[in-house]
Amino acid sequence: MIIFKSIKWKNILSTGDVWTEISFVRSKSTLIVGENGAGKSTILDALCFALFGRPFRKINKSQLINSINKKGLLVEVEFSVGKKKYSIKRGIKPNLFEIYSDGEMINQS
Repeated sequence: MIIFKSIKWKNILSTGDVWTEISFVRSKSTLIVGENGAGKSTILDALCFALFGRPFRKINKSQLINSINKKGLLVEVEFSVGKKKYSIKRGIKPNLFEIYSDGEMINQS
């Protein structure tokens, strides 16, 4: 089973050049609620981009980049599968894709 620990991002969609971070370890489950435009879908877009290299919604990857800064999109997600801990860092402008397993970078190919 995958247990998500945290996700953080910056310069994605309407969020700027300051990290937004959500921790999923405060309780056994996490409920995300909010008004329209509060950023609920942004969380899904950030998570899907980190894991799969594309947003959750049907938008182009280039549309994920903050339209004011136009660079520096970065998403980091931490999770565990069994006893192994993983971390993924993915970005646009500059392009970045790194996967770590128990703190060691693994072969990206």
